[in-house]
Amino acid sequence: MTQKKVETKPQPEGRSVRENVRAAAVQLFAEYGYHAAPLRNIARMAGIQAASIYYHYANKEALLVEIMETHMQQLNANLERIVREQSDPQKRLYDAIANHIRLHTSYKAEFFIIDTEIRALEGDHRRYILSLRDRYEFLLQELLRDGMERGVFRQSDVKVSSYAIIAMCTEVATWFRPNGRLSVQQVIDLYSQMITQGLLVIIPNPCDTTFPASTTGKWNE
Repeated sequence: MTQKKVETKPQPEGRSVRENVRAAAVQLFAEYGYHAAPLRNIARMAGIQAASIYYHYANKEALLVEIMETHMQQLNANLERIVREQSDPQKRLYDAIANHIRLHTSYKAEFFIIDTEIRALEGDHRRYILSLRDRYEFLLQELLRDGMERGVFRQSDVKVSSYAIIAMCTEVATWFRPNGRLSVQQVIDLYSQMITQGLLVIIPNPCDTTFPASTTGKWNE
C-alpha cells in the first residue's frame, strides 16, 4: 500500500520544535498508525530535518510514550483532585464523568492513540503506561466503592461498573462534533444522568403512582 505524501506545513508561531514534532506525530499516528508513520514523515510535517528529531527524542517509541503519558497524567491528576476536593458521591461521579468526556472530546487523536497503540510499546514503557491506566481505573473504582459503602450507590460489581462507565464516556469521542446538535456540557449532563440513575440505591418506578409527577414525569402522555 502506497502511503500518501506528507507535506510540510507552516507551524504555529510560539510553539517549540519539540511541540511541533509531537503535534505532527499525533496527527500521523492517529491517521496511519504508529508502525506506518516513520520518523522522516514526522520530521517533514514538523518542518525539520529527520536527524533533528534525535535532539528531542531518543527514538519513535519515546515520542509515543510522551504523547500517552502527557494525557494519561492529566486525566489522572484531574480525577485525583476530584476525589480529594469533592466529598459528595454523586457530585464526585458527575465531575469524574465530566473530566473523562471533556478530555476525550478535546484530545480525540491523543486518546485514540492511547487506546489503540499501547500494544506498540515494549518492556518498561508498556508497563509504565499500563500503570497509569491502572491508576485511573483504581481511582474510579474507589469513588464508586465509597458511594456504595455510604449507601448512595447500590451494591454492584465495582470493576464491571467502572469499565462500563469508561467505555461509555470514551465512546463519546467517536461521534461527538463541536458543531453538532449537542454541546459538550449537554452530553456530560445526559451521560451523568444515565449513569447515575443506574447506580443510585433508589430508582423511581414509573408504574408506582406514589411518586409525585415531578419525579416520575408524565408517563401517560
